[in-house]
Amino acid sequence: MNRIMMVAVVGLCACAQAALETAPADFKWGDWQKMRPPKSPEKRMSLIQPVKAGELRLVPTYTSCSVCWGSAPVEGLALEYRAAGAEWKKGETPIHFLDAANYRGSIFYLAEDTRYEMRLTAGGKTLASGSFRTWKSEVPVARTIVIDPATATYPIVVSEKGRPDGWIRYTTKPGAVLGGKDVMKSIFKITDAKYVILENMVIEGGGGNRDNAVFIENSTGVRVRNCEIYGFGRVGEKLFTAKGGGKPSYVDEKGHVRTFNWSAGIMIDPGSAEVTVERCYIHDARGTSNSWFYSHPSGTEGIFVNRVAHSIVLRWNDIVGSDLHRWNDAIEGCDNFGEGGGFNRDSDIYGNFCIYANDDCIELDGGQQNVRCFQNRFEAAISDISIQGCMVSPVYVFDNLLAPCCDEFGYVNPCIKTSTFNPYWFEPYAGIWGNWFGERAFNPSRGYKGRMDIRPDNIYSTNDIPRAWATKYPVRDLPFILDTGVIKGVQVTGPAATPAAVTFTAEATLEQPFRIRQNFDADWFTVSPAAGILKKGANRFTVTFIPGKMQDRRFWRSAFLVQTPEGLSRCVSIYAERMDFAPPVQPVPPGPRTIYAPNFAPVRMTGPKGEVREFTFDLAEGGQYWLFARAKGTKPFTNVKISLDGAPFVASGIRLWSTHEVWNLLCFGKKNKCAGGGSVGGQELKAGRHVLRLHGAGVPFTLTGLAVSDKPGAFEPR
Repeated sequence: MNRIMMVAVVGLCACAQAALETAPADFKWGDWQKMRPPKSPEKRMSLIQPVKAGELRLVPTYTSCSVCWGSAPVEGLALEYRAAGAEWKKGETPIHFLDAANYRGSIFYLAEDTRYEMRLTAGGKTLASGSFRTWKSEVPVARTIVIDPATATYPIVVSEKGRPDGWIRYTTKPGAVLGGKDVMKSIFKITDAKYVILENMVIEGGGGNRDNAVFIENSTGVRVRNCEIYGFGRVGEKLFTAKGGGKPSYVDEKGHVRTFNWSAGIMIDPGSAEVTVERCYIHDARGTSNSWFYSHPSGTEGIFVNRVAHSIVLRWNDIVGSDLHRWNDAIEGCDNFGEGGGFNRDSDIYGNFCIYANDDCIELDGGQQNVRCFQNRFEAAISDISIQGCMVSPVYVFDNLLAPCCDEFGYVNPCIKTSTFNPYWFEPYAGIWGNWFGERAFNPSRGYKGRMDIRPDNIYSTNDIPRAWATKYPVRDLPFILDTGVIKGVQVTGPAATPAAVTFTAEATLEQPFRIRQNFDADWFTVSPAAGILKKGANRFTVTFIPGKMQDRRFWRSAFLVQTPEGLSRCVSIYAERMDFAPPVQPVPPGPRTIYAPNFAPVRMTGPKGEVREFTFDLAEGGQYWLFARAKGTKPFTNVKISLDGAPFVASGIRLWSTHEVWNLLCFGKKNKCAGGGSVGGQELKAGRHVLRLHGAGVPFTLTGLAVSDKPGAFEPR
């Protein structure tokens, strides 16, 4: 009889030799030579935590269940499941992984608090079977602790140990705010705790790293629900050079050496398991993150997941950034290329709204062993989802709205980042189906070696988000729906916006209290009514723009929520543009350390065989400088080839707008880790004469200027 395991099985199983013995017939020795075994197969297996031969591990969450079965490959294997006593249903067939001699897969769309049976069959025979019960949202509370902000000291350390039949709940009185704008320590530090709940609280403050607003470590059964979290992280000072071993990014005010990161509203640290974050509104961090214009973003995150044990559920959260407070990643992971990194295993991310990140809306990178991401709305980031570090797998990305747009300067990458650096025995697996991809192509990486299941029901489009998708996603069980999910095309000129206001309707099936939520820096529009009760039927709302507050940049991007007292919401994103704003032709006055190409006549750049533009400049003194090209075009992005002082031509990216000209930082190759048109640092140039040569390498565009300067911040392409 197969042994059913509801917790992790730690142990070693097949290593390289056993894997080769069970390799498929078409697996060639040359394929093996291109791969390499890990430095420590034993450590890799201990992180994967495979089951032994014949064992079956079932790990449920609220609506999913992970399946892991120890076996050699079986022809015709099938998975079936049912609610106890009901008809059997066919599930997704688990995937076989040779390095661990395990089948791994998931069962999806289950009902909460329900007992299920499952079986694995082949040739009419049952090879393994078991049962499990899904989690339930409502749990018994044995004790409630009401925290008074007037007497609280920070961090509030929670090490209580409740029980599955008696949870311990922390809350405040309505209207209370814990922490404050000057509090840099954690507001809550949850360590070595069991079965505790943080609920219905407003939390301000926390400085980042291990002093996040809510910090969780070595704890099991933690639930953070219906909390508002803001004002966390650090502001720092923007650094444009790689001084002190750092990189162009935001650094601590003291020392100018370390870039800061891990500045999250909620940090879930190692040793944590069965953690749920749900119905939380996370917004308005103290600081922001740098763009890929300079280097890999670092800065603030809404939620950070750091090499956890297993079973993390993030659902129905609103993680809302802005152009003034961009996330690095709205949801970030740690140890992207480690078998136990990020969410590790047996985790669900669904029904979340993440918007305005300079890198990814979510990083799933790491182990990704039965990690499932579905029914989310990810929008306005350089990439929506990253699965590139898929070190164990399988990972499933399905039924999501992956919406258009970009980082703060307009740079874009594919909606799903899939390149993988898994160098080990056999390739990872990703199931990707039922997603809507907007504007950005999805280009699967060859790193998955054919084990990426991309189904025909994926929808690709270069148009705006269809209404049916924008109003449905993120998927949430609410008694009302909006007739819009995005407001685009708002144009501001002088004191007027066109349109001056936009109306939308909330259609309700029953009465529902609500209030409008928008970030503090979204003061350039109002939504009315701002609070009240939705009546059955159609309820009319008006969004009114305030042009007087939309002055100092070209693009104005934000979002608002129609939120219930329980923390569930419908979401609307807003995109507006000030048409009479353009970056200056000369952002800083010309001088000995800022030189513009003189009398530059606009030129059409058509490709590698087209005209080469040359810019000769004389520097009075040596130092670190940045080089820039000013451009305009009908496509959003193009490549150019650049050469400095006779060096070989290298590729650089240029962001283009059709409405106005912008300056672009020119990147000088892999040494500077260029991405999205940016560079890790400036060029160290000696005093004297230098020559920059440039020609097109992508779509045609108009080049309108070249410059060199030691003040890169002034040239940002807003």
